Amino acid sequence: MRGPMAAAIEEARASVEENGLPIGSSVARKDRILGLGRNRFRQTGDPTSHAEMEAIRDAARRTPVDVAALFKGTTIYTTMMPCEMCAGAIIRFGITRVVVAETRTYTDPGTRQLLERQGITVELSDEQASIDLVEDFCARHPEWEAMMRARKRKRLVL
Repeated sequence: MRGPMAAAIEEARASVEENGLPIGSSVARKDRILGLGRNRFRQTGDPTSHAEMEAIRDAARRTPVDVAALFKGTTIYTTMMPCEMCAGAIIRFGITRVVVAETRTYTDPGTRQLLERQGITVELSDEQASIDLVEDFCARHPEWEAMMRARKRKRLVL
């Protein structure tokens, strides 16, 4: 059985195979995966179809319980630090822990502090498979590399 972070990385790979961005996510309670998602912005043109949002939507569709109860005590695993929109959804639905595959290949928008100030635990992993996937993607798509690694990217003001 694959773990939640491995599932998130597999989702990121699937997004790249669909000509999307290398970002994947899973929502889990302990090691039981409740929902999966990958960034589908390039595939659908929907600017809200980020990996974390897709994983949250998938979990809500699959599990017929009150949404507040569904996400209590869960962890979201993601290959990239969540953006402001995704951090807001994590806070709103009561997800208590975020595990990020890596933060070496792109700029954190400042959401780690936002999440931590809301009492959410944020853990950084060092997943070489995720790093390699992003590095390969950026080598093949230099137009996206500039956006993902921009040091002057607008940061969240706390």
